[in-house]
Amino acid sequence: MRAVAGDARTAVARPLLVSGRGLRCAPEDADPLLDALAGAADAAGVALAGWRADPAGDGLVRLAAAGPEWQPRRWVPLATAALEGGATRVLVGTRALLGEGWDAPCVNCLVDLTTATTGVSVRQLRGRSLRLDPADPGKIASNWDVVCVAPDLPDGTGDYRRFVRKHDKLYAPTEDGLIEAGPSHVHPALGPFAPPPADRFGAVNRAVAARARDYERARARWRIGAPYRGEDRDTLVVRARAAGPAPPPARDRPPRFPLRQRGPLALGSAGAAAGVALAALSGEPASLLAAAALPAGLGAAAARLGRVRAELADALPLDGAAHAVLDAYQELGELRAEAAASLAIEPRASGYLRCLLREASEEEAARFTRALDELLSPPAAPRYLVSRLLPGRPGWGRPLLRLLSGRPAFPMRWEAVPGDLGRRRDRAEAFARAWRRWLGPSELLFTHRTVAGRGALAQAGAQPVDYETSARRVWV
Repeated sequence: MRAVAGDARTAVARPLLVSGRGLRCAPEDADPLLDALAGAADAAGVALAGWRADPAGDGLVRLAAAGPEWQPRRWVPLATAALEGGATRVLVGTRALLGEGWDAPCVNCLVDLTTATTGVSVRQLRGRSLRLDPADPGKIASNWDVVCVAPDLPDGTGDYRRFVRKHDKLYAPTEDGLIEAGPSHVHPALGPFAPPPADRFGAVNRAVAARARDYERARARWRIGAPYRGEDRDTLVVRARAAGPAPPPARDRPPRFPLRQRGPLALGSAGAAAGVALAALSGEPASLLAAAALPAGLGAAAARLGRVRAELADALPLDGAAHAVLDAYQELGELRAEAAASLAIEPRASGYLRCLLREASEEEAARFTRALDELLSPPAAPRYLVSRLLPGRPGWGRPLLRLLSGRPAFPMRWEAVPGDLGRRRDRAEAFARAWRRWLGPSELLFTHRTVAGRGALAQAGAQPVDYETSARRVWV
């Protein structure tokens, strides 16, 4: 209360403290608040007199009326009337008095400083501001949690864990317009397991403050009057660990990977050999012009490899990985075509992306989300790995030089086959076929009982992880 009353930005709201010990305010606010309380009492037909403001000994003054009738059952309704009448614009109170059963439809902002984390308590508390106001049809409620994180202290994340429990079963609109349960509906950087790094706190605070000021967009996110199914769906929120350019739009058809260069190299070599032979047999130097087929063949091979390199990326392409999972499940008969065609990869705040299937059933969405999450996460103990080509060091002719020297044209890394798709050989092979379609030439490797498999698994575990992921449940 003293902080709100002592800050020039909020003191103009004339805050009023409501507790079991009475009503308190800043000394300069006493007279207008006493007038409002007395007027509310007269309007309600409550006989109270002897209104006074006494020093409270803590920089505030206590507002009271004389007589035994001055009890919480009297001062809480009068303080509420003062809020509704505009004499005060901020009530600071305890959950016992301003929680369950308290009704003030005009409240459009709630700041939760309590430690209550049960679902019932959280919903009741937020219900104070979410009630419709007949006097303000366009009302938008803004609910806030103040969370203290002290990373250097042994239990410095305890308050954050309480915040997570408060939001775990609470659905609210996210900044991208979906109704989501969990702390990330506040901001996508707020995950269920740990707070974001301390250097992100400022960005999170600025983002949510800006979002709260945009009333029109906040109202649009609720999509009032729009049809809905009333069902839950799993989605995956993804963020690249390395900063880089924005990802290209998700592709709806597989890219081409013309990796084999036997044709261009064979034609070029054959043309060169034929030219030299004809020149030797005929003695005609003009026959050596056929030897130009060799650099032409090399140039064609280099150009084709350049097109392959343009399709490759150091980080696993998110859209390609998602399509590989979808195609594998379609081949196995565990995903409908209309569900697979409804893939959406949409931007969220601070560089996050949401992957979801708009037309999937709850089971299909859960299966896809779980598999894609495993594919993008550090490998645990997968039964199968698939290889993926990398672009390698820059250079127009470098892939061709590697190929001519007897090495693979491109370096590679290993990715884990998701557990559900790798539990049997036939399922892993279906995933490998889909993987090759979207990510290029690849090898499927069983990790158990072979030295090569164990070595590849160790290599995969040592590789940097491209994404941070978190499964999110939304209501549609």
